[in-house]
Amino acid sequence: MNRLTARQRMLLVVGIAALVLVALILLLQNRQVDSAVRPGTATASRAPASATPASVSGLPLCTVLPVEVTEAVTVVRANGPYLRPRDDGDTFGNRERLLPAKPNGYYREYTVEAPDEQFPGPRRLVTGGQAKLGAEPEIWYYTADHYESFCELHP
Repeated sequence: MNRLTARQRMLLVVGIAALVLVALILLLQNRQVDSAVRPGTATASRAPASATPASVSGLPLCTVLPVEVTEAVTVVRANGPYLRPRDDGDTFGNRERLLPAKPNGYYREYTVEAPDEQFPGPRRLVTGGQAKLGAEPEIWYYTADHYESFCELHP
């Protein structure tokens, strides 16, 4: 059987450590890229980088979204039919203070379908500056984790 010299063993250990380090760096970069949307959200659409506008709020832009977000945007613009008619369109209080500070009543919230979750699930759209239900909001936000984090949406 062929035995490795001390130098060969050292090179082997250094090589394996370098591979592990590169794998960890790539994994961390992947997590940072996907941080705007939490795990468990199916990727269905991605806006081309050249067409992506800048963030107005200072929050990260939504880049990868489940198809249900597009469906919810359509419902909000049409003023229904909502998944939760008693709750959708109600005032969002921004108690978490993750969105820019605005007067009471500025934000409204809407349920986004989450097929793999027990209804209603954690996904929500939050709009700002809607004069009335069905009116076009000034700004849109999406949360995949029930208000623990938000990204700015440009539908």
